[in-house]
Amino acid sequence: MAEQKQGLAAKFLKWMIAKHPDLLFAVIRHTKPNLALGAAGPVFITRFPDVQEALSRPDIFNVTYAPMMDPSVGPYMLGRDCTEINQRDKGIMRAFMRMEDLPAIRQKVRSLADESVKKQLYTQNQIEVVSTLSRLVPIQLTGEYFGFPGPDLASMFRWSRATQYDMFHNLDNDPKVHQDNIDAGQEMRVYLNKLLPERREQLKNGAQLDDVFSRLLKSHFDDSIGFGDERIVTNMMGTLVGGVETTSAAIVQLLDQIFKRPKILQEAIAVANSDDDNLMYRYCWEALRFNPINPFVVRHCRADYRIAKGTLRATTIKAGAIVFVSGRSAMRDGWQLPAPSSFAIDRPESVYMHLGYGMHTCLGDQISRIQVPEIVKRILQIPGVRPVGDIDYGDGPFPERYPITYDAPA
Repeated sequence: MAEQKQGLAAKFLKWMIAKHPDLLFAVIRHTKPNLALGAAGPVFITRFPDVQEALSRPDIFNVTYAPMMDPSVGPYMLGRDCTEINQRDKGIMRAFMRMEDLPAIRQKVRSLADESVKKQLYTQNQIEVVSTLSRLVPIQLTGEYFGFPGPDLASMFRWSRATQYDMFHNLDNDPKVHQDNIDAGQEMRVYLNKLLPERREQLKNGAQLDDVFSRLLKSHFDDSIGFGDERIVTNMMGTLVGGVETTSAAIVQLLDQIFKRPKILQEAIAVANSDDDNLMYRYCWEALRFNPINPFVVRHCRADYRIAKGTLRATTIKAGAIVFVSGRSAMRDGWQLPAPSSFAIDRPESVYMHLGYGMHTCLGDQISRIQVPEIVKRILQIPGVRPVGDIDYGDGPFPERYPITYDAPA
């Protein structure tokens, strides 16, 4: 009977997270902000300062990604908290993704988004955002900026979705989802292992290539560093794994939130047409707060830890517990954000957790801050743009279809 009740409770929680996450997190925030469901968890961390605390302690709250990542892309920085791989690989990759690249990245994203819109505009009465913009442009950027074009777009779409799904969303441990991830990783490695010597030969023969992959291959890493060709390939795979589905979800979900607010929509359209990049970014990040990419991130507690120590909400999380750290809840925490249910574009940057926090701040955070608003801006510049219906998530965690329509030319 007890097991049956636990099973029903788990199903109820899963349904609430999928259908009514903000209601669920609001109840937890206002009653038991660090809610532990039994000694082994799960534990829900919902208040802003407590989410920050948990995400600042990777030595205690470890990521759970390695079992999904290792058979696919191999040992990767995201699955290796507080290790040499994490510190070394992230440092090297950040060094080769230069800040001075950002203006060119903005122009490239702007050009790719404009090209995609113009191909469809007025040739049909709808534009399907996911397949033609929110997924397509980041994949094209992966090829042009990172130097990982893939054999074809269909393979890149499939590899991106399969790896993201299993690594970050397969909470039920669906074996098919896991196998799709492994297959995608193995196919990517075969492709990149063939591309790497070809690219190196091109560079040797004087090809003027300046993408991230080519920069890595033009550099010499001493054997003592431990960053050989295998590490280069794994990290190139990571640029696809981490850079497409999250970007696509952000674009579609924030756009949907803007469309649901007529006054905000008119303001955002005016900003898009004024070409104020900073203000466009603010509208995007605030809209995304109402439906962020993930309701929470999953962590494994390595040792007994008292969260929010010294406060009335202090809770001891036991070693071995699974912990759901909710950035979504944190960004709706009324003790931290004034009027959390209101749309406000003057909030400080520090309230937004869209790009992770602490050690797990997104590797491409600066690129995302440009790419997402640029694509949204181009969509909002379409005359009379409006949604056809709700976001279609298919049978998975990602937006699969989001058609929009627009006014015909006069």
